[in-house]
Amino acid sequence: MKIAIIGSDNYDSIEYNLDEAFNHIRHEAQIFDILRDHTYLGAFDVDAFDRLAQKVEIFCPDLVIGVYRFIHPSFVIRMKNNKFKIIQINPDPLTTFQQQQLFVMEYDLYFTKDPFIKRFMESNLKLNVRLYSEAFNKRIHVKPGVDKLEYEKDYDMDVVTYGSMYPYRNRMLRILTEHSVNLKIFGEKSRPFYDNELDNFYTNYFITGKTKAKILYGARIVINFMNYAEIESVNNRFFETNGSGAFQLSDFRPILKDLLPVDPELVSFRSIDEAIEKIWYYLKHPEERVAIAEKIYNHFLDNYTYDHLIQYVLDSL
Repeated sequence: MKIAIIGSDNYDSIEYNLDEAFNHIRHEAQIFDILRDHTYLGAFDVDAFDRLAQKVEIFCPDLVIGVYRFIHPSFVIRMKNNKFKIIQINPDPLTTFQQQQLFVMEYDLYFTKDPFIKRFMESNLKLNVRLYSEAFNKRIHVKPGVDKLEYEKDYDMDVVTYGSMYPYRNRMLRILTEHSVNLKIFGEKSRPFYDNELDNFYTNYFITGKTKAKILYGARIVINFMNYAEIESVNNRFFETNGSGAFQLSDFRPILKDLLPVDPELVSFRSIDEAIEKIWYYLKHPEERVAIAEKIYNHFLDNYTYDHLIQYVLDSL
């Protein structure tokens, strides 16, 4: 099958991992990134998407997967006129719907990770929607094959977080530091409104792929503050962290009961105070957190890799 993926070709993006997983099982997948190949002027840039559509038409795919949420409706129309099946996979919370381009021209099938969004799209918009779980790439997010407690000694990091830092995350991280938590931040400083009080905790290093897996596994605890717009869903960081064999504490969501092989109360928190309490508890009980991390890792390896995700997508068609 020939598969065109419309989205970011950045290393370790969801598009990159979808592409890698499809090609791994010998489909012919290719990423078409409008931000890399064209001068893109924003939400109403029809010409840029027409030029992108021409490239996709030359590729002549059996399936088009839109991951960018700002794909112009004219692009969807051209794909349908060419008889290409076109679906949309949304890995982000509802705050990424931008100009609501997704709802102007109907895709053949939508995938969303949030039950709240699925209900809205199905019940109110009468769209064809499937719920899906995000994933990690077992060939890229590779758990180090060494004892975790020994590995932690080499890195000597109590609490780690990574990714994009926003004002709400900065505030929560600053509260951790005010309680003497030994914190390291891997990621980009938020713009605007950066909190300079976090300067000493930033590594100024953005982690991806195998390096990401090593650092997460080497941390005693990975803290995951989810976006407040993750109404009933969790972020991709949740899957990558568990898929690296790391021990993770995350914001509580009811869906954790379906995703985890352990009681979610063991590895989640409902307030910053509870997060701090559990950080200190697990720093004092290393064997307990390592056992939990290993059980979760095995479960995720069996259920939430990109190989599982692409098979679910293909079966849904």
